[in-house]
Amino acid sequence: MVFGWGKKKKAEEYEEYVETVRPKIQTITLDEIPKILEDLVILRKKTLAAEIKSHRNRIDPQREVLLKIANELHEDDLNPDDLDPHLQIMVNRGKKEVISSIKREFANPFPEINSPDDVIRFKKISSSGINKVGDMLGKHSKVIHILARKYAKKLKEDLETLKNDLDEVDELIANFSITENYVKEIHELLSSRENTLQKISKQSKRVDELKTSFNEYEKRIDDLTNIIHDIKNSSDYKSCLEIKSKLDNCESEEKQIRHSINDEFTKISRPLGKFVHISAHDKELKDITAKLASSPFDALDTENIPGINSVLNSIIIGIDNGSVSVKDVSKSKQSVLEIKDVIPSLVNTKKTFEIKKGELTQKLENIDLKPLHNTENDLKHEEVNLSDVTSKIKSLEDDVLELTNSLPQLLHQIETNLKDVTSTSYTISTDN
Repeated sequence: MVFGWGKKKKAEEYEEYVETVRPKIQTITLDEIPKILEDLVILRKKTLAAEIKSHRNRIDPQREVLLKIANELHEDDLNPDDLDPHLQIMVNRGKKEVISSIKREFANPFPEINSPDDVIRFKKISSSGINKVGDMLGKHSKVIHILARKYAKKLKEDLETLKNDLDEVDELIANFSITENYVKEIHELLSSRENTLQKISKQSKRVDELKTSFNEYEKRIDDLTNIIHDIKNSSDYKSCLEIKSKLDNCESEEKQIRHSINDEFTKISRPLGKFVHISAHDKELKDITAKLASSPFDALDTENIPGINSVLNSIIIGIDNGSVSVKDVSKSKQSVLEIKDVIPSLVNTKKTFEIKKGELTQKLENIDLKPLHNTENDLKHEEVNLSDVTSKIKSLEDDVLELTNSLPQLLHQIETNLKDVTSTSYTISTDN
């Protein structure tokens, strides 16, 4: 509290009848709003300046009254002679500082209000002066109240009056600030709406571009599908399928031949297995012997016939000299001789099969399937592109829908703010 200022008593409360006035309703376009706001701000600035000028003209004479009181206080010695020397010093210092403060702050008239731009300058200077004088009186409140009571009451009353007038000025400025805030919010809403429309336009254009790409991808996919269809209906491709089918059959045939040959050698598996461990042949014959024991089909080859015969002859010798032990010597030897006799036939069967398979493989290699593979890869690539474009179109269309749905709410908020700041109900027309 400054210099003992207290709260003003509340005015007697009473009910006041307020007539309900229906706000006017006007239809306007968006382009008209900036001019409405500009005119409103200009009008209220002028009104603010006129009202505060009235306050200024009422306050400035009160400033002169305070100067007069300060001059009277200056001429009054307050009879400090009867006081304790220490109190005399306090009285003189307090009196001097209070008078100096009033003269310093209130010696010049408060700034004139000739335009809205003068309002804040007036408010700043007048508030600063009143606050500084009030602080100084508060600092020396005890001395002034005790030894300069008649001045204290008058100073208090005049400063309270000044303070109340400045509070009204603050309220007027605050009310105008509310108007400025509404105007700023409306401009921001208009800008937001414009940005939203631009974004809708931009994304809609992008959707159209993507739909064009979508159609191009679809056409490309149709073209590639037709190319693949034509290739698969060509004689070369049908021949390729036929060869692949024969090669698949070859797999089954090879298994049968392998199984048949391996079964033949099962008859001599015991002596062959024994001979593997005791053979003193060179590495080449040892390898042939091992293959005959584990996978005879793989060992059968025209080049290996002499070696196979050598191994079989050695087995017979081993059976005779007992180095290859068998249960039935005669039967085992007979089985080895039988295998030896059919070796050329078995080799020929395998060779005939491998020639047939080789010819089929060569025929398949001679058919150029690269165009088909390339086209199939291109098709997969275009299908991925189509899926990607579809996803982007869906996402953008959802965004456009959301933005479009936000436009009515923006218009409603603009209308609400306009009504709050102008006391007029506006219906905004967006028709071109």
